[in-house]
Amino acid sequence: MIYKKLTSLIDDASLALLQAKEGEANALLSQVFDELLFISSSFDAQVLVVLSQIMEIMHDAQQRRDYVYLVDIMKYELPKHISL
Repeated sequence: MIYKKLTSLIDDASLALLQAKEGEANALLSQVFDELLFISSSFDAQVLVVLSQIMEIMHDAQQRRDYVYLVDIMKYELPKHISL
């Protein structure tokens, strides 16, 4: 499945964030964003708009170090829009 790698990265990044492993989490988040970019060609325009907004929110949460919110977005909001 095309989303298997993304799902695994989200799980790993979420765990690292919740365990306060900031360096590891940031590296994994970078991989999450890269994987989203890679699979974005399979999304329609409406999903891309929503995904863009979600990624901005994720970035803001990361900058504010609101990791619980960031994990919630990755685990519960992203899957709604990209069919994980």
